[in-house]
Amino acid sequence: MEQLTVAGHPDPVPTSPVAAKLLQERLAATREKRGEEAAERLEGLVGKRIGTLLEGGMPSIDLATMRSIVDYVEIPEDEDPEPATGIGRMVRDLREKASQRGYGAIG
Repeated sequence: MEQLTVAGHPDPVPTSPVAAKLLQERLAATREKRGEEAAERLEGLVGKRIGTLLEGGMPSIDLATMRSIVDYVEIPEDEDPEPATGIGRMVRDLREKASQRGYGAIG
């Protein structure tokens, strides 16, 4: 086990080496696609989720758990340059509701 430190969680987290690598890859991909600020927000959300899992009794974070966290923790997309109309607004609202209910990314 490795000790991983993430934003949003104050203490080092026992993590498998593969899970730590997955998180680093996801952060790097987010940083490359969307910038440093988005990567920091993602790391904070992941840290909060890890904290919740540890408080719930999970002793460490393995690959499957890390995959479920990084695949389904969503950071908001940057605002659209033009407001969505009609069906676009409906799809955006459905995505937001699904995300809030923990269903991950839709579409």
